[in-house]
Amino acid sequence: MDVKLNSDADGDSTPPRLTNLQKFGMLSRFMLPLVITNMVPDAAEQVLTRGITSIASDEMTTLLASYGLAYYVTKILISVANEQRHVGIVLVKTWQDQVRMTIFSIVNGIFLSSLLFIIGLSPLGILLIRDLHGQSEEVATITCRIITYLSPIPFLEAIAYYFEGGLIGHKFTGYAGIAKITDFAMQTVFTVALLFTSTRTEPVLVPVFSLYAGIIGRFVIVIGFWVILVRRLLPDRKPTEKSLTVASTIWFLIPLVMVRVVQVTSRPIINLVVSRTLSETAGPKAAAQVTVYPAGRVVFSWLNDLRTIPPTFHKVTPQHEKFKIKTLSIYATFCTMSAFTINFLLYIIPGAAYFVMNTLIGLNSELAELSVLPLRIFSIVCLCIGPRAYLTGILIMKKKTMYLTPSALFRFLGLILFLSTLSNTRLSGANLGITSLLLGFVLEAIFVVAAVTFLRYKPKLCSRTKHSVEDDSTATEAMPLSNTKSQP
Repeated sequence: MDVKLNSDADGDSTPPRLTNLQKFGMLSRFMLPLVITNMVPDAAEQVLTRGITSIASDEMTTLLASYGLAYYVTKILISVANEQRHVGIVLVKTWQDQVRMTIFSIVNGIFLSSLLFIIGLSPLGILLIRDLHGQSEEVATITCRIITYLSPIPFLEAIAYYFEGGLIGHKFTGYAGIAKITDFAMQTVFTVALLFTSTRTEPVLVPVFSLYAGIIGRFVIVIGFWVILVRRLLPDRKPTEKSLTVASTIWFLIPLVMVRVVQVTSRPIINLVVSRTLSETAGPKAAAQVTVYPAGRVVFSWLNDLRTIPPTFHKVTPQHEKFKIKTLSIYATFCTMSAFTINFLLYIIPGAAYFVMNTLIGLNSELAELSVLPLRIFSIVCLCIGPRAYLTGILIMKKKTMYLTPSALFRFLGLILFLSTLSNTRLSGANLGITSLLLGFVLEAIFVVAAVTFLRYKPKLCSRTKHSVEDDSTATEAMPLSNTKSQP
């Protein structure tokens, strides 16, 4: 079976030939909005949280902590909705596909929101917050109530991400970026405005209302841009291609959802294990070191969008010829090394990491000093994230996402193994958590590399096996003839 995809042109006109410099420019214009929309919300999330808690009493801070737990549960289901983006990027080719997948996204969103609503109202939510996270009955009850407030969010996210994928698949990343920045801007404006209204007496409503304002704004804008820019580009149908079915879409999405859920749950699992391995006196300070994750993630989170490059550029369009895999690989390597260079400047150079954590993040001197080594360890993560994301994009492009299943399973199992093993060593606190997270990334990247390598050489292996079988069959057929001739 040939693993190379033969993509048809999206138009009848002959695409222009581009120089390597023009190709790199086009790739950079495609990636830049994705870089900005990944970095800005991560960098500003902590600022918004600190702005709310700075005027809150101890009781109000407890409510905000309940919101954080509720949003974490919501975020797991949002991560499932996030994979709808790849349906719009890769699978939808015609208006008929668009209608079918829009309905699929709506149904998927209703299912995820219903599941979240059930968690908020059923004893399952109390069990999840009280027993698994070790919270009090009061905090668990408040958290479940907030979960019911947030239950419509996955529905809105599923549809928004699906149409965002349509924009990205047609290289309108700038407009997708505008929608994301609008989301963040509306959250910021509503947060500041609501702090001076009656909702201040119950501050948990501030982030809830702000979150809804942001996602509704993004929902409207991204659908509006899709209707204006993408609708006219979709043909009614392509007779040469099979119709997209719901079954094939589910089969395509399941491995991506598994990978995403493992990625989202890895950090909470690490935090939970690390907090339970610490003594009561060391717990508060050492657990606080895990805040290095947001600081490190700001630099490399955009590398995850390298997965959108192969399915978007390794095909012929009216704007460009098919980009060779070699060209895309060089560009992905450039992006990865750029992220590592930024990490080196911020966290590896002596004194830089302390300045970031103490001055920019706002940790005290002791915690900033304790965060230096974890950040240096974490700087290596981008060397795994970049190749993993790019190679995942190749598997998505080839619609061979099932090959990603082992990477998700083994990362989860490996993470549990690393945490249980390393907790018996001298590592503790953030050093233990970040090291385990890094090893999980490495293990996942290894399996993704193995999957792509196997897919590349599978035709040659099958061909050799076929020739070997044919040779054996020929020899077997010839054997009776030679035996017959040798008989007297």
